[in-house]
Amino acid sequence: MPISMSVKTLDYTPAYPPYPSLWMAGYGGAPRGNQGLVDRRLRAQCIVIDDGAGPKVMLRVDVVSIPRYVHQAIRSGVTPMVDDHDGNFLIICSHTHSGPFIGTTRPNPYVMMSLTPADVSAIEDTTNVFIAQMIELVEQTLAMARTQVTLWYKEGNASIGYNRAGEPNDLSTVNALIARRTSDNGLHTVLFGYACHAVARGNDRYFCSDFPGAATDVISNALGVQALFFQGAAGDQEPNDPHGPGQVTNLGTILGNEVVAMVNSGGWTAVTGPISTYYEELSLPLTVDLGDPAAVIRARNSYSDRLDNLPPSDFAYRHAEVMLEEIAGVGLPRVFPMPIQRWKMGGLNIFAMSHEVLSEYAVKLRNQTPGKLWVMAYANETEGYVAANGILQDGGAVRWGYEAGWVDNPDISGEATWTTFYPWPAPLKFSPSGPAAPGTTERVVLDASTAMLNL
Repeated sequence: MPISMSVKTLDYTPAYPPYPSLWMAGYGGAPRGNQGLVDRRLRAQCIVIDDGAGPKVMLRVDVVSIPRYVHQAIRSGVTPMVDDHDGNFLIICSHTHSGPFIGTTRPNPYVMMSLTPADVSAIEDTTNVFIAQMIELVEQTLAMARTQVTLWYKEGNASIGYNRAGEPNDLSTVNALIARRTSDNGLHTVLFGYACHAVARGNDRYFCSDFPGAATDVISNALGVQALFFQGAAGDQEPNDPHGPGQVTNLGTILGNEVVAMVNSGGWTAVTGPISTYYEELSLPLTVDLGDPAAVIRARNSYSDRLDNLPPSDFAYRHAEVMLEEIAGVGLPRVFPMPIQRWKMGGLNIFAMSHEVLSEYAVKLRNQTPGKLWVMAYANETEGYVAANGILQDGGAVRWGYEAGWVDNPDISGEATWTTFYPWPAPLKFSPSGPAAPGTTERVVLDASTAMLNL
């Protein structure tokens, strides 16, 4: 079945105006705002792939995260353009920590940086500008003339990071999907992926697309086409030290050169239509059943104790304020929503998982799935970490419990862990010992993912 494609890149690097806020996301602590300093420009890129049965759209953007309500706003604006089929639209974040703060819920700018209500309101205004820009970019790309192409997939290898949680998985696979014009077999577009936190630059006030942007520049400059980066299961993958502006270039050059070498050599697998798409939203359980009034009372008491024992300057103090406000108002969340998505093609499966998924999920899915599988993460929305059972069991014993979400009490969010910054009332459910049992986070994710991959 013939496949056609259109691609468009938008430099959306925020500036005032039209962006009301230039607050930055990715690191907690003191308020961190951009004042016009830009190292590598921030891109939003859209690719439309039409297999003859209607367009399928990928939107990738250099931003640390997209909260659920922002994802839903963008999706509601886009899905009418793609036959109202949720599976036909996919968003991926690069997870650069040197971009704007988008959304005011998860992460929470008050908890992370103690911002004032006026500052938070400005972030919300910026978020509205961002949403409109993303929808307009998709609309413009859909309206472009499409080029008939053939698709080809290949995997390479590059080592630019390590597993910061001490797990055995150091993901080094480089994924690449290229499009060649059917008219002359010339290269049209390069899609590439890798799994590593985009924090090579470190914490400063420059807007920067980090190593994914540097790699994109290497590929585009060498091959003369648009290149699009897609993040993988990088929740526990950290770029090599030292972090700094020079490391952005170093690691991006290694990754970009590997993709260029892959394109300039053989061994590609043909990828064909039709493209079947699937989308599902999972409900991950928390360690505490917050539908139980007694559990809510215990949570309220625990968070009240934190207000009594911590200074207002502490992350966990502000998190406790937010939790108590929710108990008194809309109520605490009872589950952790997790969209998953699959694009099934001849010769390749693309499987996209929302949130900061840890590497073990990618390894297990790749090992049990026949054929070529490209696992993406930070897809559609990012509202926390999704660790496998072992990390969840370890709690504060591994990296102060950051990826697990708890320290010494699994029934409450750990101070200075992801469940505080995002913020959630409790970590994700796990088996206290042994392998993951049915109904725990790992089993819910793997069972649903396997079922989707077997469709």
